[in-house]
Amino acid sequence: MIYFSLVYSHLQYVVGAWGSAPKTGLHRLNTIHNRIIKTISWSSYRCHETLLYGQSNLLKLHDIYQLEIAELMHNFHSNRMPNTFDRLFTVVNSVHTHENRCFTSGQSCHPVCCQYGKRSIKFKDPTIWQQIYSSLKELPTIIFKKPY
Repeated sequence: MIYFSLVYSHLQYVVGAWGSAPKTGLHRLNTIHNRIIKTISWSSYRCHETLLYGQSNLLKLHDIYQLEIAELMHNFHSNRMPNTFDRLFTVVNSVHTHENRCFTSGQSCHPVCCQYGKRSIKFKDPTIWQQIYSSLKELPTIIFKKPY
């Protein structure tokens, strides 16, 4: 499909740069992405894009970002990342020994105090990872991409 060679490859390549931006900063990119989807599908400019994404089996910008983050976390927890990434996330079990809700699930925990911190990779990635079903987290990397 033309979309994957001309559009998706560029979006996926720079997902780390734009993915954590505020919604207002992504509005223009989102609008252009919706126009491209409508043009490729020969749809009216008044057609709702959510329907087009579902019919075409394509991901919205936010979903592309979440998929890439989920893949990053899957690789991290599967020990498939270079050693330089070992200190990127801190598992709660290694910080303290008393039990709490994060301790039993092995979550990564990084306190933040502002909206900028909530968009950082150290905070956002573990949050997205915790939303994924446990059965999907245990899949091999090749299969992991398809069900998510």
